[in-house]
Amino acid sequence: MKLSDFTAGLEILKPHYEDGGDGYHIGAEHDIFYCYQTDTPLSPEEVKRMEELGWLQEEVSVDGEWKAEHYDPEESWAAYT
Repeated sequence: MKLSDFTAGLEILKPHYEDGGDGYHIGAEHDIFYCYQTDTPLSPEEVKRMEELGWLQEEVSVDGEWKAEHYDPEESWAAYT
């Protein structure tokens, strides 16, 4: 994932946290960066843009690749490095 795609995804998610994204909403593992569940759902346009940027919801069970149509507002977001 390019840095610009990563930061664009963060900018989409920030307003969906009650504290404007200034809390402890992130985590990381070896090759993946997580943004925990948002406080408010993303719009369909924002979800589509997240997909285009390469973000996904790793915990959502799908057959094949995660797509915007699989969006679950109760799950976290992930970006692979």
